[in-house]
Amino acid sequence: MTHPLIEALRDADPAKRLAACREVPGDPAGVLLADALGEALSDPVRAVARAAGDALVTLARRDRSVDGVLRRALRSDDPGRRFGAAASLARLEPPGPSLVPALVEALAHREGDVRWNAARLLVDAGRLHPDVLGLLLGLARSDDRPRVRRMAAFALRELAPDHPETSRALLDASHDKETDVRRAALAAMATLADPGADVLDRLVAVLGGDHDPASRRIATVALGELGAANPQGLPAGTTDRLREIAGAAPDPDLRRGAARALARLGLAGAAESVTRSESALRSSRMRRVPR
Repeated sequence: MTHPLIEALRDADPAKRLAACREVPGDPAGVLLADALGEALSDPVRAVARAAGDALVTLARRDRSVDGVLRRALRSDDPGRRFGAAASLARLEPPGPSLVPALVEALAHREGDVRWNAARLLVDAGRLHPDVLGLLLGLARSDDRPRVRRMAAFALRELAPDHPETSRALLDASHDKETDVRRAALAAMATLADPGADVLDRLVAVLGGDHDPASRRIATVALGELGAANPQGLPAGTTDRLREIAGAAPDPDLRRGAARALARLGLAGAAESVTRSESALRSSRMRRVPR
């Protein structure tokens, strides 16, 4: 006879599957239901898959034989099950090399929460296993999946902002053909401990005329952060360019970004400057409205 919770875990109704995942840890036969939970790690409904992982972690903390279910799931043909197993195992022990393939694969997942969780776990693994840094550098530079290149840039920002290769990889990624990858690289540059002249010059170049408005706004943030850490390191004319943008750029978000960067650099009057310019623009528009 099939256990009622196993039937519920396979029910067509996601609400019943979710409820079953939550009930298993409290069932006297819960450990015997671990294999069915392992199958549920690949549930198409993310809430169900997460609940299955939560249940397996709870069971494994009571009976480490459940680890075997997770390690078998890590070798599954289903990528969702592999990621669910990796994320669950990382809650039971420090993430090791055996989890890395599933985590890298998850960087390309269609859902953002999966991608960010995978990136965070890769950073955790990289703090324990130096080879992960080299892997992330390679992914940021040359993986054929744009989402993976983007998430690798964010992971590098967290893992090794003080490493010279991180600066070089982000500089390369800032020229990527995909807009989202370029934006990620520019955002990650803001955390670099020693960005170097090439990175700063690249940010100024983006600020001065990149075709993507969001990239220009990101460049203002990065220049503000890096300049606050080392004011003497900014290329000549950077603050003048920021003042010009804060006072006259057509894009109001870019004006505000430049003003905030100037304020971050400790330059008095930046916020007042952009406020005055915006007031003047509004007044000018009002005068042009036909009466």
